Amino acid sequence: MSKALKTTDVIVVGAGMAGLTAARELNKAGISTVILDKRRAPGGRMATRTIDGARFDHGAQHFSARSEQFTSRVDELRNAGVVSEWYRADSRTTPGRLRESRFVGSGGMRRIPEHLANDLDVQTSVTVDKLIRDAAGITAVTGDIALARGSAIVLTPPVPQLLNLLRASNLLPGSSILDPLESVPYNPSLAVMATLDAPSGLPDGHLAEPSADVAWIADNQHKGTSQLPALTIHSTADFASAHVGSDWSGWTKHLADQVAPMLDGRIVHTVGHRWMYAEPRTTFDSGAIVLESDKPIVLAGEVFAGAKVEGAFLSGLAAANAILERSKPPGT
Repeated sequence: MSKALKTTDVIVVGAGMAGLTAARELNKAGISTVILDKRRAPGGRMATRTIDGARFDHGAQHFSARSEQFTSRVDELRNAGVVSEWYRADSRTTPGRLRESRFVGSGGMRRIPEHLANDLDVQTSVTVDKLIRDAAGITAVTGDIALARGSAIVLTPPVPQLLNLLRASNLLPGSSILDPLESVPYNPSLAVMATLDAPSGLPDGHLAEPSADVAWIADNQHKGTSQLPALTIHSTADFASAHVGSDWSGWTKHLADQVAPMLDGRIVHTVGHRWMYAEPRTTFDSGAIVLESDKPIVLAGEVFAGAKVEGAFLSGLAAANAILERSKPPGT
């Protein structure tokens, strides 16, 4: 990472679906952006990892498209060879929606954010500790290093991290606008990446709620992520809440042991991963929240537009539109 100060129109914190969507929409309108992300690669929970030649989607496993805007974007990604359909199933959240498509990244979920990050200025492995808002604009800072300065900023981290950043920056407004966010609960998730010595034999490549502590099993070979037999096991929220702070070797073995009898192949190696903010249990329909019109700070992410990948996309779209509306000359 270069320590030279980046000067841009809009700073975006977070290179997940919300941040990437906001930046792409703003760039399309001729507004420059810099994206800052603490991880080593863009994508957030749209994450793919390679271990000993096997590839695992260990965060978001798939997504559906219901809104007109997101369906149109998914169609573009499918035409570009970035997204493919994995399977179809009745909706679990929208009664009466039958046999809707479940989409995945072609070759791994991370393929999608990597594609969306093309032609964007994405700075990874940087943590924004503080924001400074003054006459010059808004400056994102890590330690004593000024990373980027812009006339507006879009913040997309999970709500607890977002509020901590605003507190550290002394930017919490003196109103009740953020009160609903103070008590937003998140479900953690524990993921096990399990390498097998033979294909899993799961008939449809996935299995939901197969045991008391396991919420989901996905066959990465079946979905086209991995050429080698590779399984992702996700815990239930209750199990994760009870064990997220414990040593990974114990819960990794426990979850692997729970699914082993269901498989044709034998589990030969496991690696665990903790997702502290896997899913907000409360979401809002605001799309995005704007703090003040002058040098605006815009809050975005799945919590503002419904959880999951589509919610993050719609929130990123709303964040970009909020900035675009404020950039129009008066009377237009």
